[in-house]
Amino acid sequence: MINQKHFFTFFLVATTIAGCCKRTNLPPECVEIIANLEIEETELTEPDFGAEDPLQLAGHPWIGAINAPVTIVVFSDFECPYCSRGAERIHEILELYPTQVRVVFKQMPLPMHSNANLAAQASLAAHAQGNEFFWQYHDLLFENRLTLERSNLEEYAEQIGLDMETFRAALDNETFAEVVAADIAHAAELGIRGTPNFLINGTNLRGARPLADFQTTIDAELEAIQVLINGMTVGEAFAAQVEENLQGPEPIPEPPRRPQPPRPDLDAELYIPIGESPVFGPADALVTIVAFSEFQCPYCSRVLATMEQIKEEFGDDVRIVFKHRPLGFHDRAEPAARATIAAQNQGKFWEMHDLLFANQRALTDENFDAFAEQLGLNIEQFHTDMQSEATTARIQEDLALAERVQANGTPHFFINGMRLSGAQPFPRFQSVINEQLIIAQNLIDAGTDRTEIYQALQADAIRGPVPMIQANPTPIQPEPTPDPVEIPILPTEPSRGPEHALITIVEYSDFECPYCSRFADNIDEIFDEYEGRIRIVFKQFPLPFHADALLASEAALAANSQEMFWEMHDLLFLNQHALERSDLENYAEQIGLNMDTFRQALDEHTYLEEVQRQIREGQSLGVRGTPAWFVNGVMFSGAQPIPQIRAHIEETLDAE
Repeated sequence: MINQKHFFTFFLVATTIAGCCKRTNLPPECVEIIANLEIEETELTEPDFGAEDPLQLAGHPWIGAINAPVTIVVFSDFECPYCSRGAERIHEILELYPTQVRVVFKQMPLPMHSNANLAAQASLAAHAQGNEFFWQYHDLLFENRLTLERSNLEEYAEQIGLDMETFRAALDNETFAEVVAADIAHAAELGIRGTPNFLINGTNLRGARPLADFQTTIDAELEAIQVLINGMTVGEAFAAQVEENLQGPEPIPEPPRRPQPPRPDLDAELYIPIGESPVFGPADALVTIVAFSEFQCPYCSRVLATMEQIKEEFGDDVRIVFKHRPLGFHDRAEPAARATIAAQNQGKFWEMHDLLFANQRALTDENFDAFAEQLGLNIEQFHTDMQSEATTARIQEDLALAERVQANGTPHFFINGMRLSGAQPFPRFQSVINEQLIIAQNLIDAGTDRTEIYQALQADAIRGPVPMIQANPTPIQPEPTPDPVEIPILPTEPSRGPEHALITIVEYSDFECPYCSRFADNIDEIFDEYEGRIRIVFKQFPLPFHADALLASEAALAANSQEMFWEMHDLLFLNQHALERSDLENYAEQIGLNMDTFRQALDEHTYLEEVQRQIREGQSLGVRGTPAWFVNGVMFSGAQPIPQIRAHIEETLDAE
């Protein structure tokens, strides 16, 4: 077993280089503060949280710099989708602040998640066998948050090499049930009601917020604690800062909001040369997917099943190109990239690719050799190619391309030059691929040879810097209606969020409307940001000139009757150009609806009258187009950007 102290020393060395050179967006004064912040050398094997330990952190799972001046306490639930996003934020934060931040995990399984409490106990059973085991288990639970039954929990424990007899005994005897209960009780004392919830030196940040929000608070804490750190130990300074942050009439205040940096224009078509990169699929494929990936990234592994589904669904119409994007904080990512390039030189890239992903937690030099022998490679040539200047040049070439096209994380995809980032589900890929197939077929009909489709599409693609869009420009406030209106909300109408939330947004929408799709994406982010304080209610308003919108609305309500509205909602917006009857049935099957009941509802138009009622209701409230939406009864129109939606919400909250 790896010694815990050595494990985290290794972690810090691996992340410092990556983190220190990425935080160029900080104000100069913050950069100077961090550079001058003196952290005493320590022989600690456990973090020091001060003698009083104000947040009851001793003995809990932790990761990061052991003597860091900023401590983030995360209250989380392994079955919560927003907590999964929050876990991704933690990885990003540790990359950006490798020596300034440590993270402590506290359990907060929510009562509506049936498997979350047992998963919490299982994670603590893993922690009891070593802190490093907790974080391996933590990642596995979030990667598989929909399969957290007892048998699954044991399977994940075996995967990371736990002592299974001890692990099973801990679950059988509920050894850690009281620890979980204590964490839940402590959260209640702090006024924490939902997950994920982060305390940054005692300053509260609720929900899976944008990374910039965390940066704002962390940078403020680094500046504040500099005054204390010179006269105290880190633990004493932390305890004092927590006491300061928890005082006042608002015990856990919201941090100030920070402007977000510009982001790449998602609609820009970029020039992505294939070069010598490995390719799966025929040269005359109509759609080329270029994937920037690396072998130590769990999210890259997660998307492999989606890639297999794409191959099966689209066959020879799609080819997949692999580009290397080893991240600096994954110490085995570059050696793994070298191993695959050496295997590619002997015609075995994809075989080595599959072996490395199947053994993602065992990317050792010894295993590289074992895999090479398993594939029948010439070992001497394999070693030579792994260390060759040509291999280094290949990786650097891919990294330079990734930097040019702003593929800053992994996995990152370009579908015929169009960006799609992250481990997206199959329907998201399917939608983009179908659009590109139509474009490619039009080129063929106009006389382009099938073998030249990608070159033709790339001819006018952007070869220079990627166009950037300001993420949160100063919002232009539209004039709202002078008086709020009363909107009836029936118990059967789809909604998410607490019934008595401070903010209720009622949305009248059309599944075939492209502006409604944009608004749906924006409202998802807003819902995450204001989790616990906001309720979203969806109303049907199919427009008469959208041929398939009415039946799509009926299908959505049929899914709602089986408690699967939001799953159908997401699929319908992802596939706006494919909403015919057969498509609707396909989506219903994907989300596991009872198909006899679903088909009967469409055959008999069971929900047509309800759709028409909602249309009449919207018209009586002044709705003329989509999306139309009401914030606590005040009407707004159009797919307004997130800053404007946020401004309306904040204005309403101020008035409450």
